[in-house]
Amino acid sequence: MEKLESLIQWGIALDEIPPEGISFSFENLSDFDNDLKVIKPFSGHLKIIKRGFEVEVSGHLEGSLEVICDRCLESFEYPIKEDFKVLLIPKASLNIQEEKELSADDLEVSFYENSFISYYEILKEELYLSLPYRILCKEDCKGLCPVCGTNLNKNSCQCAKIKKSSPFAVLKDFLKDKEKISEKGV
Repeated sequence: MEKLESLIQWGIALDEIPPEGISFSFENLSDFDNDLKVIKPFSGHLKIIKRGFEVEVSGHLEGSLEVICDRCLESFEYPIKEDFKVLLIPKASLNIQEEKELSADDLEVSFYENSFISYYEILKEELYLSLPYRILCKEDCKGLCPVCGTNLNKNSCQCAKIKKSSPFAVLKDFLKDKEKISEKGV
């Protein structure tokens, strides 16, 4: 726990960033919050350049996480090899009162507080952003049986397959009745 607390403080004050910027590499980074289970510790590099109150951060992150498949609920290793670039602006400049639709460029913007740039927070955010919306152990994952819960990738089950009826099936019957009426000449 002590190591995680020191990682949270890992960063640089805005006024300590030299005009030419600062670059450094890191290795064996494995302490993140409880939601991120690291299998292969992360390594990479960061480059930080200050432009007034805005800070441009670019870098590379490589390692792997243990994640859970959204279909079969099995855990598996998910490798991450990600280059990223993000613009940090002061959180105080954020106008919370105003609603705004985000553009693609806005998604590469993050915020800092108290003139402190936290390397840990940047890297943690990039890890979360590198995960796909739907996490699958393999493209053709069969998932779980909705009746008995068997992992269909490992075993098959004898449950009857549930076939959903179409909400338009009622119209099909309606058309059959209408055809019968027109055949009778009514």
